[in-house]
Amino acid sequence: MGTLFGTRLACAGIPVTLVDVNQGLLQTIREQGLRCETDQGVLRARVQALQAHELVQPLARWLVFTKSAHTESALQSISHLIGPNTLLLSLQNGIGHIETLHRFAAAQQIAVGVTTWPARLLGAGQVHSLGSGKIRMMPRSGQIGAGFQDLCDDLNRAGLQSQIDPQVETAIWEKLAFNAAFNGLCGITRQTVDGLACPLGRDLIYQVLAEVVTVATANGIAVDVPRIHATVEDALHHHVGHQPSLLQDLLAARPTETDSIHGAVIHAAQRHGVATPLNAMLHQLIRLTEQRSS
Repeated sequence: MGTLFGTRLACAGIPVTLVDVNQGLLQTIREQGLRCETDQGVLRARVQALQAHELVQPLARWLVFTKSAHTESALQSISHLIGPNTLLLSLQNGIGHIETLHRFAAAQQIAVGVTTWPARLLGAGQVHSLGSGKIRMMPRSGQIGAGFQDLCDDLNRAGLQSQIDPQVETAIWEKLAFNAAFNGLCGITRQTVDGLACPLGRDLIYQVLAEVVTVATANGIAVDVPRIHATVEDALHHHVGHQPSLLQDLLAARPTETDSIHGAVIHAAQRHGVATPLNAMLHQLIRLTEQRSS
């Protein structure tokens, strides 16, 4: 996601610095730049690529795309770069990231949101992103200041279809439902998104969605079921060949985000006595697959 967003932002003339712990990756990006395959053709961009300790001046804005298990260490590595006016936007999958962000910045410096932009890593600094997506975000303070409005405007300049949405918590739960279905089912079956575009695939998707919707409702979140279904059908028709991030992680024998997706659904359900057998099964199967790959 960092490569996708970095490429689009840089192509729009917005200065970009990519920060990672992998020195080999950063060196490749410095030498070869970024490359993103899209429906409109191939986008290429040159950006600054550094490790956190190589930066000495605070940056105005950070987009947080790390896996949930790495959020704490990633923010710790840039803590010397977070000043009182630094803005942090998390577009991470799952839920439960806010508490970590609050340990490093005040509420007025933090925004959270969701994105439905697809991205599949092809190699160092190279991604495949066919189909479109959106971003919905909202400052945690509830106040839409100039800083986050400017960030939203820049994301739109890059064609990333961003909007500030006071109902972002609803959007986060709707994305959680989407991810629980697609990441879980694609990961276990080794199918791309469009591989689930069959009667059995759709049936399983909607069963998993129904569980998450029930949990969201129990937690006081009024999700828009028709909107979720429309997003599902759009993905099945247009995210052709896309491998969700959890599938990419399993294929690469990396730890997945099932804890912040299926695990988060299960924990939220347990607080209200809601049964989630499908999410529990997906969670267990993914954890088992991770153990066998380690």
